[in-house]
Amino acid sequence: MIKNVALTVAGIDTGNGAGAETDIKVFEMLGVHGVMAITAITAQNTKGISDIEVVKPDFLRKQIKVVKSDFDIKSVKIGMIYNKDQFKVVNEELSGYKIITDPVVYAKDGTQLINDVDEYKKLILRISTIITPNAVEASILSGIKIDTIKDAEEAIKKLYEEYGVPFVIVKGGHMRGEYSFDILFDGKEFYEIGYPRLDKKDTHGTGSVFASVIAGKIAKGEEVINAFREARKILQNAIDYGLEIGHGIGPIDPLVYNEKKSQKYQVIEDMTKIGDFIENEEKFWKLIPEVQSNVAHSISPQYVEDLNDIATFRGRIIRRWDRKVIVGYPAVFGNPTHTARLLLAIILNYRIGNTLINIRYDEKILSAFKSLGYEIIEINRELEPQHGEGKTMQWIIEYIKTQYGIKNNLPNVIFDKGMKGKEAMIRLWTNSADEMIESLRLVCKSL
Repeated sequence: MIKNVALTVAGIDTGNGAGAETDIKVFEMLGVHGVMAITAITAQNTKGISDIEVVKPDFLRKQIKVVKSDFDIKSVKIGMIYNKDQFKVVNEELSGYKIITDPVVYAKDGTQLINDVDEYKKLILRISTIITPNAVEASILSGIKIDTIKDAEEAIKKLYEEYGVPFVIVKGGHMRGEYSFDILFDGKEFYEIGYPRLDKKDTHGTGSVFASVIAGKIAKGEEVINAFREARKILQNAIDYGLEIGHGIGPIDPLVYNEKKSQKYQVIEDMTKIGDFIENEEKFWKLIPEVQSNVAHSISPQYVEDLNDIATFRGRIIRRWDRKVIVGYPAVFGNPTHTARLLLAIILNYRIGNTLINIRYDEKILSAFKSLGYEIIEINRELEPQHGEGKTMQWIIEYIKTQYGIKNNLPNVIFDKGMKGKEAMIRLWTNSADEMIESLRLVCKSL
Protein backbone atom coordinates (compact mmCIF):
# COMPACT_ATOMS: atom_id res chain seq x y z
CA MET A 1 0.00 0.00 0.00
CA ILE A 2 1.41 3.37 -1.03
CA LYS A 3 0.75 6.18 1.43
CA ASN A 4 1.22 9.88 0.91
CA VAL A 5 3.80 11.47 3.19
CA ALA A 6 3.46 14.47 5.51
CA LEU A 7 6.29 16.07 7.47
CA THR A 8 5.91 17.61 10.90
CA VAL A 9 8.45 20.15 12.14
CA ALA A 10 7.81 20.43 15.86
CA GLY A 11 9.01 19.70 19.37
CA ILE A 12 8.68 16.49 21.36
CA ASP A 13 6.14 16.49 24.20
CA THR A 14 7.23 13.87 26.73
CA GLY A 15 3.64 13.66 27.98
CA ASN A 16 2.44 12.79 24.46
CA GLY A 17 -0.35 15.35 24.45
CA ALA A 18 0.86 17.60 21.65
CA GLY A 19 3.97 18.02 19.50
CA ALA A 20 5.51 15.89 16.79
CA GLU A 21 4.47 12.53 18.20
CA THR A 22 0.82 13.61 18.29
CA ASP A 23 1.11 14.86 14.71
CA ILE A 24 2.44 11.46 13.63
CA LYS A 25 -0.44 9.75 15.44
CA VAL A 26 -2.97 11.91 13.59
CA PHE A 27 -1.27 11.37 10.22
CA GLU A 28 -1.41 7.61 10.69
CA MET A 29 -5.05 7.82 11.74
CA LEU A 30 -5.79 9.52 8.42
CA GLY A 31 -3.84 6.98 6.38
CA VAL A 32 -0.84 9.25 5.82
CA HIS A 33 2.77 8.28 6.58
CA GLY A 34 4.26 10.82 8.95
CA VAL A 35 7.93 11.84 9.11
CA MET A 36 9.42 14.40 11.45
CA ALA A 37 12.09 16.99 12.07
CA ILE A 38 12.48 17.77 15.76
CA THR A 39 13.06 21.35 16.92
CA ALA A 40 13.22 20.75 20.67
CA ILE A 41 12.73 18.16 23.39
CA THR A 42 10.56 19.31 26.24
CA ALA A 43 10.41 17.85 29.72
CA GLN A 44 6.69 18.08 30.35
CA ASN A 45 3.59 16.34 31.61
CA THR A 46 -0.05 17.33 32.05
CA LYS A 47 0.96 19.89 34.71
CA GLY A 48 3.28 21.85 32.43
CA ILE A 49 6.74 22.22 30.94
CA SER A 50 9.74 21.87 33.26
CA ASP A 51 12.51 22.44 30.73
CA ILE A 52 13.27 22.70 27.00
CA GLU A 53 16.32 21.37 25.17
CA VAL A 54 16.50 23.22 21.87
CA VAL A 55 17.89 21.42 18.81
CA LYS A 56 20.79 23.21 17.11
CA PRO A 57 19.95 24.80 13.74
CA ASP A 58 22.50 22.69 11.84
CA PHE A 59 21.02 19.48 13.14
CA LEU A 60 17.47 20.66 12.36
CA ARG A 61 18.63 21.36 8.81
CA LYS A 62 20.18 17.90 8.57
CA GLN A 63 16.91 16.26 9.69
CA ILE A 64 14.90 18.14 7.07
CA LYS A 65 17.40 17.47 4.29
CA VAL A 66 17.49 13.76 5.06
CA VAL A 67 13.72 13.29 4.93
CA LYS A 68 13.44 15.51 1.84
CA SER A 69 16.02 13.43 0.02
CA ASP A 70 14.07 10.20 0.49
CA PHE A 71 10.37 11.03 0.75
CA ASP A 72 7.92 12.74 -1.60
CA ILE A 73 6.53 15.13 0.99
CA LYS A 74 3.01 16.27 0.12
CA SER A 75 2.47 18.63 3.03
CA VAL A 76 4.33 20.07 6.01
CA LYS A 77 2.86 20.80 9.42
CA ILE A 78 4.84 23.32 11.47
CA GLY A 79 4.37 23.43 15.21
CA MET A 80 6.84 24.64 17.80
CA ILE A 81 9.88 26.34 16.26
CA TYR A 82 11.85 27.99 19.01
CA ASN A 83 14.05 30.81 17.69
CA LYS A 84 15.08 32.85 14.66
CA ASP A 85 17.96 30.53 13.76
CA GLN A 86 15.49 27.68 13.40
CA PHE A 87 13.06 29.94 11.51
CA LYS A 88 15.79 30.66 8.98
CA VAL A 89 16.50 26.94 8.45
CA VAL A 90 12.81 26.13 7.93
CA ASN A 91 12.38 29.06 5.57
CA GLU A 92 15.34 27.99 3.44
CA GLU A 93 14.59 24.27 3.41
CA LEU A 94 10.79 24.18 3.11
CA SER A 95 9.78 27.26 1.15
CA GLY A 96 7.57 26.11 -1.75
CA TYR A 97 5.96 23.19 0.09
CA LYS A 98 2.33 23.16 1.17
CA ILE A 99 2.82 24.32 4.74
CA ILE A 100 0.21 24.27 7.51
CA THR A 101 1.46 26.34 10.43
CA ASP A 102 0.18 26.12 13.98
CA PRO A 103 1.78 29.17 15.63
CA VAL A 104 2.15 27.85 19.17
CA VAL A 105 3.34 31.06 20.80
CA TYR A 106 2.56 29.79 24.29
CA ALA A 107 2.02 26.35 25.84
CA LYS A 108 -1.07 25.63 27.96
CA ASP A 109 0.90 26.48 31.13
CA GLY A 110 2.02 29.84 29.70
CA THR A 111 5.55 28.80 28.70
CA GLN A 112 6.66 30.76 25.65
CA LEU A 113 7.40 28.36 22.79
CA ILE A 114 8.17 30.84 20.03
CA ASN A 115 10.75 33.53 20.63
CA ASP A 116 11.60 36.33 18.17
CA VAL A 117 7.97 36.72 17.06
CA ASP A 118 8.76 39.47 14.53
CA GLU A 119 11.26 37.19 12.75
CA TYR A 120 8.73 34.37 12.93
CA LYS A 121 6.19 36.46 11.07
CA LYS A 122 8.69 37.35 8.35
CA LEU A 123 10.26 33.92 7.89
CA ILE A 124 7.48 31.45 8.73
CA LEU A 125 4.14 33.13 8.05
CA ARG A 126 5.29 34.29 4.61
CA ILE A 127 6.00 30.73 3.42
CA SER A 128 2.86 29.21 4.96
CA THR A 129 -0.08 27.99 2.87
CA ILE A 130 -2.44 27.82 5.84
CA ILE A 131 -2.05 29.22 9.35
CA THR A 132 -4.22 28.08 12.26
CA PRO A 133 -3.75 30.41 15.27
CA ASN A 134 -6.24 30.51 18.11
CA ALA A 135 -7.69 33.91 19.05
CA VAL A 136 -4.86 34.69 21.49
CA GLU A 137 -2.16 33.77 18.99
CA ALA A 138 -3.91 35.68 16.20
CA SER A 139 -4.08 38.72 18.49
CA ILE A 140 -0.31 38.54 19.08
CA LEU A 141 0.49 38.04 15.39
CA SER A 142 -1.89 40.73 14.08
CA GLY A 143 -1.78 43.27 16.89
CA ILE A 144 -5.59 43.26 17.02
CA LYS A 145 -7.27 42.17 20.26
CA ILE A 146 -9.80 39.45 19.46
CA ASP A 147 -12.92 38.99 21.55
CA THR A 148 -15.61 38.59 18.88
CA ILE A 149 -16.06 37.11 15.41
CA LYS A 150 -15.87 40.62 13.97
CA ASP A 151 -12.49 41.14 15.69
CA ALA A 152 -11.30 37.80 14.33
CA GLU A 153 -12.28 38.71 10.77
CA GLU A 154 -10.38 41.99 11.04
CA ALA A 155 -7.27 40.18 12.32
CA ILE A 156 -7.57 37.53 9.63
CA LYS A 157 -7.67 40.13 6.85
CA LYS A 158 -4.62 41.85 8.29
CA LEU A 159 -2.64 38.59 8.43
CA TYR A 160 -3.75 37.70 4.92
CA GLU A 161 -2.77 41.08 3.48
CA GLU A 162 0.50 41.65 5.39
CA TYR A 163 2.01 38.18 5.05
CA GLY A 164 0.34 36.83 1.92
CA VAL A 165 -0.95 33.66 3.59
CA PRO A 166 -3.41 32.09 1.11
CA PHE A 167 -5.64 30.61 3.85
CA VAL A 168 -5.99 32.04 7.35
CA ILE A 169 -7.94 30.18 10.04
CA VAL A 170 -8.61 31.61 13.48
CA LYS A 171 -9.89 29.13 16.08
CA GLY A 172 -12.60 30.41 18.38
CA GLY A 173 -11.94 28.52 21.59
CA HIS A 174 -10.81 31.70 23.38
CA MET A 175 -13.62 33.92 22.09
CA ARG A 176 -16.84 34.63 23.95
CA GLY A 177 -20.12 32.90 23.23
CA GLU A 178 -22.12 29.72 23.76
CA TYR A 179 -20.72 28.33 20.51
CA SER A 180 -17.09 28.14 19.48
CA PHE A 181 -16.69 29.44 15.93
CA ASP A 182 -13.63 28.75 13.79
CA ILE A 183 -13.23 31.07 10.83
CA LEU A 184 -11.48 30.43 7.51
CA PHE A 185 -10.63 33.15 4.99
CA ASP A 186 -9.45 32.31 1.47
CA GLY A 187 -8.91 35.87 0.29
CA LYS A 188 -12.47 36.18 -0.99
CA GLU A 189 -14.91 34.68 1.48
CA PHE A 190 -15.17 33.85 5.16
CA TYR A 191 -16.29 30.35 6.17
CA GLU A 192 -17.48 29.72 9.71
CA ILE A 193 -17.92 26.43 11.57
CA GLY A 194 -19.62 26.52 14.95
CA TYR A 195 -19.85 23.81 17.59
CA PRO A 196 -21.32 23.96 21.11
CA ARG A 197 -18.64 25.03 23.54
CA LEU A 198 -17.52 22.05 25.62
CA ASP A 199 -16.84 22.44 29.31
CA LYS A 200 -13.89 20.06 29.46
CA LYS A 201 -10.70 20.14 31.54
CA ASP A 202 -8.60 18.01 29.21
CA THR A 203 -7.76 20.19 26.21
CA HIS A 204 -4.03 19.64 25.73
CA GLY A 205 -3.12 19.16 22.08
CA THR A 206 -6.07 20.92 20.45
CA GLY A 207 -3.87 23.08 18.24
CA SER A 208 -1.61 20.21 17.20
CA VAL A 209 -4.50 17.92 16.33
CA PHE A 210 -6.42 20.56 14.38
CA ALA A 211 -3.45 21.59 12.24
CA SER A 212 -2.18 18.05 11.70
CA VAL A 213 -5.60 16.86 10.52
CA ILE A 214 -5.58 19.65 7.94
CA ALA A 215 -2.00 18.77 6.94
CA GLY A 216 -2.91 15.09 6.62
CA LYS A 217 -5.94 15.87 4.49
CA ILE A 218 -3.93 18.23 2.28
CA ALA A 219 -1.29 15.49 1.87
CA LYS A 220 -4.07 13.28 0.50
CA GLY A 221 -5.06 15.91 -2.04
CA GLU A 222 -8.22 17.25 -0.39
CA GLU A 223 -9.46 20.81 -0.76
CA VAL A 224 -8.72 23.23 2.07
CA ILE A 225 -12.37 23.90 2.94
CA ASN A 226 -13.06 20.16 3.26
CA ALA A 227 -9.92 19.63 5.34
CA PHE A 228 -11.06 22.51 7.58
CA ARG A 229 -14.49 20.95 8.13
CA GLU A 230 -13.06 17.50 8.85
CA ALA A 231 -10.47 18.90 11.26
CA ARG A 232 -13.14 20.69 13.25
CA LYS A 233 -15.30 17.57 13.43
CA ILE A 234 -12.41 15.40 14.59
CA LEU A 235 -11.32 18.03 17.11
CA GLN A 236 -14.80 18.26 18.66
CA ASN A 237 -14.84 14.50 19.25
CA ALA A 238 -11.26 14.56 20.53
CA ILE A 239 -12.12 17.22 23.12
CA ASP A 240 -15.39 15.58 24.11
CA TYR A 241 -13.56 12.33 24.88
CA GLY A 242 -10.41 13.68 26.51
CA LEU A 243 -8.24 10.98 28.06
CA GLU A 244 -8.64 12.05 31.72
CA ILE A 245 -5.10 11.00 32.60
CA GLY A 246 -2.48 12.81 34.62
CA HIS A 247 -3.06 15.42 37.33
CA GLY A 248 -3.17 18.55 35.19
CA ILE A 249 -4.63 19.44 31.80
CA GLY A 250 -4.83 16.07 30.11
CA PRO A 251 -4.56 15.33 26.38
CA ILE A 252 -7.47 15.11 23.99
CA ASP A 253 -7.98 11.88 22.06
CA PRO A 254 -8.08 12.25 18.25
CA LEU A 255 -8.23 8.47 17.79
CA VAL A 256 -11.80 8.35 19.14
CA TYR A 257 -12.98 9.58 15.73
CA ASN A 258 -11.64 6.47 14.00
CA GLU A 259 -12.83 4.29 16.87
CA LYS A 260 -16.40 5.48 16.36
CA LYS A 261 -16.14 4.93 12.61
CA SER A 262 -14.82 1.40 13.03
CA GLN A 263 -17.54 0.60 15.56
CA LYS A 264 -20.17 1.70 13.05
CA TYR A 265 -18.90 -0.90 10.57
CA GLN A 266 -19.27 -3.52 13.32
CA VAL A 267 -22.80 -2.30 14.05
CA ILE A 268 -23.80 -2.86 10.41
CA GLU A 269 -22.32 -6.38 10.52
CA ASP A 270 -24.24 -7.09 13.73
CA MET A 271 -27.47 -5.83 12.18
CA THR A 272 -27.01 -8.25 9.30
CA LYS A 273 -26.50 -11.08 11.79
CA ILE A 274 -29.65 -10.06 13.69
CA GLY A 275 -31.62 -9.78 10.45
CA ASP A 276 -30.51 -13.22 9.27
CA PHE A 277 -31.58 -14.72 12.60
CA ILE A 278 -34.98 -13.03 12.46
CA GLU A 279 -35.73 -14.18 8.91
CA ASN A 280 -34.62 -17.75 9.57
CA GLU A 281 -36.09 -18.35 13.04
CA GLU A 282 -39.16 -20.48 12.40
CA LYS A 283 -41.30 -19.05 15.22
CA PHE A 284 -40.24 -15.43 15.04
CA TRP A 285 -43.57 -14.47 13.44
CA LYS A 286 -45.13 -14.98 16.88
CA LEU A 287 -43.16 -11.97 18.20
CA ILE A 288 -44.27 -9.44 15.56
CA PRO A 289 -46.90 -6.92 16.78
CA GLU A 290 -49.60 -5.37 14.59
CA VAL A 291 -47.51 -2.22 14.13
CA GLN A 292 -44.55 -4.44 13.18
CA SER A 293 -41.04 -4.37 14.67
CA ASN A 294 -37.61 -2.86 14.31
CA VAL A 295 -34.22 -3.28 15.92
CA ALA A 296 -31.97 -0.48 17.16
CA HIS A 297 -28.26 -1.14 17.62
CA SER A 298 -25.64 1.40 18.62
CA ILE A 299 -21.92 1.89 18.94
CA SER A 300 -20.48 1.65 22.46
CA PRO A 301 -22.76 3.58 24.86
CA GLN A 302 -19.88 5.75 26.06
CA TYR A 303 -19.59 7.24 22.57
CA VAL A 304 -23.28 7.67 21.72
CA GLU A 305 -24.31 11.29 21.25
CA ASP A 306 -27.47 11.20 19.13
CA LEU A 307 -29.48 9.12 16.66
CA ASN A 308 -26.60 9.24 14.17
CA ASP A 309 -24.80 6.77 16.43
CA ILE A 310 -27.71 4.31 16.34
CA ALA A 311 -28.65 2.03 13.42
CA THR A 312 -32.07 0.59 12.63
CA PHE A 313 -33.49 -1.16 9.60
CA ARG A 314 -34.72 1.38 7.07
CA GLY A 315 -37.97 -0.55 6.69
CA ARG A 316 -39.80 -2.36 9.46
CA ILE A 317 -39.64 -6.04 10.30
CA ILE A 318 -42.93 -7.40 8.95
CA ARG A 319 -44.90 -10.63 9.22
CA ARG A 320 -46.35 -11.83 5.91
CA TRP A 321 -49.62 -13.69 5.43
CA ASP A 322 -47.67 -16.99 5.22
CA ARG A 323 -45.92 -16.33 8.57
CA LYS A 324 -42.69 -15.51 6.80
CA VAL A 325 -40.83 -12.64 8.50
CA ILE A 326 -39.14 -10.06 6.26
CA VAL A 327 -36.51 -7.61 7.50
CA GLY A 328 -36.57 -4.13 6.01
CA TYR A 329 -32.94 -3.88 4.92
CA PRO A 330 -30.63 -2.00 4.75
CA ALA A 331 -29.51 -1.00 8.23
CA VAL A 332 -28.98 2.76 8.41
CA PHE A 333 -27.84 5.28 11.03
CA GLY A 334 -29.95 8.26 12.09
CA ASN A 335 -33.38 6.75 11.33
CA PRO A 336 -35.77 8.29 13.95
CA THR A 337 -37.76 5.14 14.78
CA HIS A 338 -39.37 4.49 18.17
CA THR A 339 -36.77 1.78 18.84
CA ALA A 340 -33.88 4.13 18.08
CA ARG A 341 -35.35 6.88 20.25
CA LEU A 342 -35.91 4.55 23.18
CA LEU A 343 -32.41 3.09 22.94
CA LEU A 344 -31.01 6.63 22.79
CA ALA A 345 -33.01 7.61 25.88
CA ILE A 346 -31.76 4.53 27.77
CA ILE A 347 -28.15 5.22 26.81
CA LEU A 348 -28.22 8.95 27.58
CA ASN A 349 -29.86 8.34 30.96
CA TYR A 350 -28.11 5.14 32.06
CA ARG A 351 -25.09 4.67 29.72
CA ILE A 352 -25.98 1.00 29.30
CA GLY A 353 -27.26 -1.20 26.48
CA ASN A 354 -26.60 -1.13 22.76
CA THR A 355 -29.40 -3.25 21.25
CA LEU A 356 -33.20 -2.95 21.49
CA ILE A 357 -36.26 -4.49 19.83
CA ASN A 358 -40.01 -3.99 20.15
CA ILE A 359 -42.13 -7.16 20.07
CA ARG A 360 -45.74 -8.25 20.59
CA TYR A 361 -47.24 -8.09 24.07
CA ASP A 362 -48.13 -11.54 25.37
CA GLU A 363 -48.09 -12.96 28.90
CA LYS A 364 -46.36 -16.10 27.61
CA ILE A 365 -43.57 -14.00 26.17
CA LEU A 366 -43.19 -12.11 29.46
CA SER A 367 -43.01 -15.42 31.32
CA ALA A 368 -40.32 -16.61 28.92
CA PHE A 369 -38.23 -13.52 29.65
CA LYS A 370 -38.68 -14.07 33.39
CA SER A 371 -37.48 -17.65 33.02
CA LEU A 372 -34.34 -16.31 31.37
CA GLY A 373 -33.66 -14.23 34.48
CA TYR A 374 -34.65 -10.86 33.07
CA GLU A 375 -36.23 -8.28 35.36
CA ILE A 376 -39.49 -6.90 33.98
CA ILE A 377 -41.13 -3.52 34.50
CA GLU A 378 -44.53 -2.18 33.43
CA ILE A 379 -45.36 1.34 32.35
CA ASN A 380 -48.86 2.82 32.23
CA ARG A 381 -49.44 4.55 28.91
CA GLU A 382 -52.69 6.02 30.29
CA LEU A 383 -50.53 8.40 32.32
CA GLU A 384 -48.62 9.68 29.31
CA PRO A 385 -49.22 13.41 28.80
CA GLN A 386 -50.04 14.95 25.45
CA HIS A 387 -46.81 15.88 23.75
CA GLY A 388 -45.36 16.22 20.29
CA GLU A 389 -44.19 13.44 18.01
CA GLY A 390 -41.02 11.70 19.15
CA LYS A 391 -41.43 12.42 22.89
CA THR A 392 -42.96 9.11 24.01
CA MET A 393 -39.72 7.15 24.28
CA GLN A 394 -38.08 9.76 26.51
CA TRP A 395 -41.27 9.87 28.57
CA ILE A 396 -41.02 6.10 29.16
CA ILE A 397 -37.61 6.56 30.80
CA GLU A 398 -38.80 9.57 32.80
CA TYR A 399 -41.81 7.53 33.97
CA ILE A 400 -39.55 4.70 35.15
CA LYS A 401 -37.33 7.14 37.03
CA THR A 402 -40.18 8.99 38.74
CA GLN A 403 -42.65 6.14 39.37
CA TYR A 404 -40.10 3.50 40.36
CA GLY A 405 -37.14 5.64 41.38
CA ILE A 406 -34.81 3.55 39.23
CA LYS A 407 -31.63 5.52 38.70
CA ASN A 408 -29.46 2.45 38.05
CA ASN A 409 -29.98 -1.17 36.99
CA LEU A 410 -32.76 -0.49 34.50
CA PRO A 411 -34.80 -3.68 33.88
CA ASN A 412 -34.17 -5.23 30.46
CA VAL A 413 -37.83 -5.83 29.66
CA ILE A 414 -40.16 -2.82 29.56
CA PHE A 415 -43.78 -3.44 28.66
CA ASP A 416 -47.14 -1.70 28.59
CA LYS A 417 -50.69 -2.94 28.08
CA GLY A 418 -51.49 -0.21 25.64
CA MET A 419 -54.39 2.24 25.54
CA LYS A 420 -56.92 3.48 23.03
CA GLY A 421 -55.10 3.87 19.73
CA LYS A 422 -51.86 2.46 21.16
CA GLU A 423 -50.98 -1.23 20.83
CA ALA A 424 -49.64 -3.06 23.88
CA MET A 425 -45.90 -3.65 23.51
CA ILE A 426 -42.84 -5.36 24.95
CA ARG A 427 -39.42 -3.80 24.54
CA LEU A 428 -36.22 -5.73 25.23
CA TRP A 429 -32.80 -4.11 25.49
CA THR A 430 -29.50 -5.99 25.82
CA ASN A 431 -25.80 -5.21 26.06
CA SER A 432 -24.89 -6.93 22.80
CA ALA A 433 -26.32 -8.19 19.53
CA ASP A 434 -25.37 -11.76 20.49
CA GLU A 435 -27.30 -11.52 23.76
CA MET A 436 -30.32 -10.21 21.85
CA ILE A 437 -30.20 -13.07 19.35
CA GLU A 438 -29.76 -15.76 22.00
CA SER A 439 -32.53 -14.36 24.21
CA LEU A 440 -35.01 -14.14 21.35
CA ARG A 441 -34.04 -17.63 20.15
CA LEU A 442 -34.85 -19.07 23.59
CA VAL A 443 -38.12 -17.14 23.80
CA CYS A 444 -39.19 -18.44 20.37
CA LYS A 445 -38.28 -21.97 21.43
CA SER A 446 -40.59 -21.67 24.45
CA LEU A 447 -43.65 -20.58 22.42
